Amino acid sequence: MNNSIATSRRYYANADRYPWAPSHDRARVVQAPVGLTFVAYENPRGVRTADERVRAFERGPQAAWFDHVNAHDHGGHLIPWEYPDAWTSDLRRAFHGRRP
Repeated sequence: MNNSIATSRRYYANADRYPWAPSHDRARVVQAPVGLTFVAYENPRGVRTADERVRAFERGPQAAWFDHVNAHDHGGHLIPWEYPDAWTSDLRRAFHGRRP
């Protein structure tokens, strides 16, 4: 082990202590193309399915920040390793047509 867990813990602790806030007032806060993928293993309390996860996010305060959301009923924090085909499909859908 290389003790990198301390770095990870610090990141999560600081993210809670110092939440990110935008530095501008443009309509879509995150201007770059973004693809979000939610996985059921990491659902918040009371959310059971991928569809419920998307709806919960869309009702939240950050929904308007991004322009593309996917969700899966299977998989967890390591979805690229667990379900590479689904994750690759998400990437393709999120960024299709965005090449210069």
